[in-house]
Amino acid sequence: MKKILVMGLLILSLALTGFSQAGVSAASGGTLGPNLGDFPAGVSPLTGLPVSDPENLSLPAVLVSLSNFPVSARPQTGLSFAPQVYEIYISEGMTRLLTVFYGELPRSYAAPTGDQPVATGGLQAGGPLLGNRVWLDEDQDGLQDPWEPGIGGVKVDLEQASGALLASVVTDGNGYFAVQPEGSGPFKLRFWLPEGYQFTKQNNGDDDALDSDALSDGRTASLSFKGEDLSLDAGLVSTGSGSSGSGIGQPVAGAPIGRYEQPNDAVSGVRSGREAYVPIMAAFPGGCLVAASKSAVVNVTICKNVYGRDSQNINSAGLSLDQLKSIAEANVKPNRPVNYSGNVFSSQPPEGGQDADQLNVFYAWLNQSYWKYDPASQTYLRYEDFADPERVGEFRQSTDRLTGQPLGFENVVILFVEHTARRPTIIDLNMEPGTKGRAIVLRNGRMYDELYWSTMSESYERTTGLARPIRLRYADGTPFPLMPGDTWYHVATTYSAVWQTGGEDVWKFRFYPPTGAK
Repeated sequence: MKKILVMGLLILSLALTGFSQAGVSAASGGTLGPNLGDFPAGVSPLTGLPVSDPENLSLPAVLVSLSNFPVSARPQTGLSFAPQVYEIYISEGMTRLLTVFYGELPRSYAAPTGDQPVATGGLQAGGPLLGNRVWLDEDQDGLQDPWEPGIGGVKVDLEQASGALLASVVTDGNGYFAVQPEGSGPFKLRFWLPEGYQFTKQNNGDDDALDSDALSDGRTASLSFKGEDLSLDAGLVSTGSGSSGSGIGQPVAGAPIGRYEQPNDAVSGVRSGREAYVPIMAAFPGGCLVAASKSAVVNVTICKNVYGRDSQNINSAGLSLDQLKSIAEANVKPNRPVNYSGNVFSSQPPEGGQDADQLNVFYAWLNQSYWKYDPASQTYLRYEDFADPERVGEFRQSTDRLTGQPLGFENVVILFVEHTARRPTIIDLNMEPGTKGRAIVLRNGRMYDELYWSTMSESYERTTGLARPIRLRYADGTPFPLMPGDTWYHVATTYSAVWQTGGEDVWKFRFYPPTGAK
């Protein structure tokens, strides 16, 4: 999960790259896209955010077929590093995850933590917030980067200017926190430094949303609270001593997958190729599909087959993180630069929409999940069921096996697509180039209907004859602005339904399988 402070990051990127005046205008307006030239150098057109290594943007996407069933595959590996994840129905109530890796390649590390129990469950906001993050400043420059991890389990106090304690909170698994002050203050925040860390440079740079606000005693300068302020942060640097430490660069201890435990520096739980992947793959020219083989009657092209290491475990196939990058490098075509643009990103929510604090997702009785909006991180946190008849209605927070940190996506999108069951377990998706359909987008705690997804030809497609990834548009064809960050796509049948349930800000998505599918 990343802190979405795109404006400051873009200004920094522009300063470093000497981007054109046209780029400066686009950044100052808060909107990037839809065309590749609208994104500053080093910024991914799939997220609207800078990446840690700009050279990775020249590598084509690697799409990996990841298991969601059986549940021994959970937690999946690498989802928090994927700019796009497509959840696709594969029959018998099960879904599979087609995961797109591009720009920011996955890595494995032990999640850095403080000395308090990590907060869970997300924040229930009832008013304007003051927050929002404690992060590990890996490059020690005093500025937050989207790829730098948050630090959970750090205590944060809200104090009066006199020092009197008003409230205490603890950061969550991604380092986020928030308090709701009463009155206008003046206030101070105090960050309690865990053993094994020191504070990074304070107020380094011109962007309050990106810098560290903690002074040497852990307190911020005195501040007045006039409205929501999510720019109060603390950057920590590991001293390499003590019991906490950062853990970055060390393999995280992963839970066993059945009888075989996949190496912790691997993308594990790779499964077979599916017919439904065909149109999505076509939207990533030059991309490579990694899968654990396929049925002979499935027409999708696999460029890298991986095989299981344990014949008794269906989820034992995988590949190392180094292999993932090597696959991308092997597919580079110098005469065909990568262009995965087409969408627009803006940190400013668009007008309209309806409150959507939670989206309950029902694919089948034993395949349910939900998304809960977290206003501190401005993401939807994912919760999954146990796929157990004796535990129906129970959920746990989804995490990434590579890091152990909670999964949060800035955008949750429902694509209504025509499904055709060619066989009971082989389903085609009608979303090839030249098609479009209804879409719903959730971002910033709001749901936006009356949108559509599109693979229709626009200027780039007509000029080059090449496709680009799914684009989201208003009814008049104007690009819909996504929140800068990652996007989870639920691929629904055209007659699946979404409705309000249990409150005005709680919604339910009910998937109805295509005729002829198991």
